[in-house]
Amino acid sequence: MSTRPFVSSSTGTARRSRGFSLLEVTIVLVIAGLLSWASFTAYQTVSEQQERERALSLARQMQGSLRAFAMRHGRLPCPDGGATATGYESLTAGVCTAGQAVGWFPYVAMDMEVPQEALRARYAVSRAANATVAQDADLAVVKERTGDASGDRSFQDINDLIVALGNSAGLAFSASRAYLTGDAGAAGAIDCGSNRVMNVAYWLVIPLNDRSGDGQRLDPPHTLNSPCVTSPNAPVRADADDVVLAESPTQLAGWLKKSMP
Repeated sequence: MSTRPFVSSSTGTARRSRGFSLLEVTIVLVIAGLLSWASFTAYQTVSEQQERERALSLARQMQGSLRAFAMRHGRLPCPDGGATATGYESLTAGVCTAGQAVGWFPYVAMDMEVPQEALRARYAVSRAANATVAQDADLAVVKERTGDASGDRSFQDINDLIVALGNSAGLAFSASRAYLTGDAGAAGAIDCGSNRVMNVAYWLVIPLNDRSGDGQRLDPPHTLNSPCVTSPNAPVRADADDVVLAESPTQLAGWLKKSMP
């Protein structure tokens, strides 16, 4: 008659207990890892949202400075055309340099502090000079467009910029002037070549993260010298999170008329 070794119930229970403990530890570690990942992802999302909100607030502040400058000088500021942002307008003999339509935002001219290099904004202004002064639409240059004589109170005042804005609004679309492409929604595809939506009086772009991973300050389709930017309504995308603000000639003219003393 064969006999089997005796195994006490307490020993079997102990072995089973050790087995379950290892499994439980593994499960706990997995859950802890998932919770840690989820917490990090949530923190990153909140942090990025806060960064974008700050950039949007800054863009609105910059818009206010642009409007105030226009009211005070009867023109929009000239872009900073330097290789690196200095904050100063690119002027030649006190006038916006010919052909200078895209550059850095001129912070110093706007009485604003120049931010750290990674957050310095790009800026473009619509320029369409015309030999017939009453039809001129160069928004970065002061001109007497309403026929007032030198010495008159209304000579080269805000009304002359409003005329230029009206002239700009009446021009046919041109890809050589500041313009918007779509928003990947109602305004269509984000494509500067195939979906040219509208010209604007000006736009500004505040870069955030290099989401495209190409090592460039701006995310596509934005480049340093292109007059094209996405619609301000474009959502954050996997490869782009630049903050865009723009205003049409009609919108800016309406605000100026409403704000005139």
